[in-house]
Amino acid sequence: MRAVISIANQKGGVGKTTTAVNLSGCLAGRGERVLLIDLDGQGNATSHLGVEIPESEDSTSYALLATAEPDVEKLAVPVASNLLLIPGHIALAEVDIKLFSQINRDTRLARAIQPFADDVDFVIIDCPPSLGMATVNALSASTDVVICVQTNVFAYEAVRRLLAIIKVVKKELAPDLAIHALATLHRSTVNLNKSVLEKIMQNFPNQTLQTTICQTAALTEAAAAGQTIIDYANGSRGHQDYEKLTDELLRIIGDRQKKADEVTLRREVDELETTSSAVN
Repeated sequence: MRAVISIANQKGGVGKTTTAVNLSGCLAGRGERVLLIDLDGQGNATSHLGVEIPESEDSTSYALLATAEPDVEKLAVPVASNLLLIPGHIALAEVDIKLFSQINRDTRLARAIQPFADDVDFVIIDCPPSLGMATVNALSASTDVVICVQTNVFAYEAVRRLLAIIKVVKKELAPDLAIHALATLHRSTVNLNKSVLEKIMQNFPNQTLQTTICQTAALTEAAAAGQTIIDYANGSRGHQDYEKLTDELLRIIGDRQKKADEVTLRREVDELETTSSAVN
């Protein structure tokens, strides 16, 4: 498994599910093996892929959090070549109550997805529009979190508050979590949108991704049709934007892995030299 990427925001309507679904589709289209987990009680990612939400919560992502030892491989539904989905369910709205008195309640998802470690390259998690236990579990299981930011007048304060909260989770549960901010539903010809994006990039230069996702009719229509943007409008502006996002994230993850490999190699060489000196 190369990375676990949570797509998050504490409010809905910011392109979160659209990003989770289309990033998954773009990765799968490149031959990467992808597991998409719909952790939103509304099940929007599930519907976006044209999958019917199961009647029983035991067949959904709810089981990943509420069951001590879920049979995760039975939960995953093949939806396209290289793409698996664990559907969402309305029962997720009650998961905070379910986990209130449970031991290790913050890390249940991290443990649950371990069986997929050798079977998929990427896990993408569509978080609910809240900062409850489902989102905390997603963050603690992730290598990366992408915060979707709609570039409107309230965006700057929203991203500032959310970053502060995520940094607390990072400190306590996921010290290696990489945080990224992604401008979504962006209208590049609107001066307010441009100025908000500039302010976010100036104040959070290390977190803000270079890619922006523009607001297009095709992205909305693809969701209504139960398809990814690749299948619905291949080559459209929305498709191109998500391919650029995929390029950028793959580059970031690849550079990080390269640095980690270099550190490991350096450590092994040092240990070898130390052992050799001791023998001599």
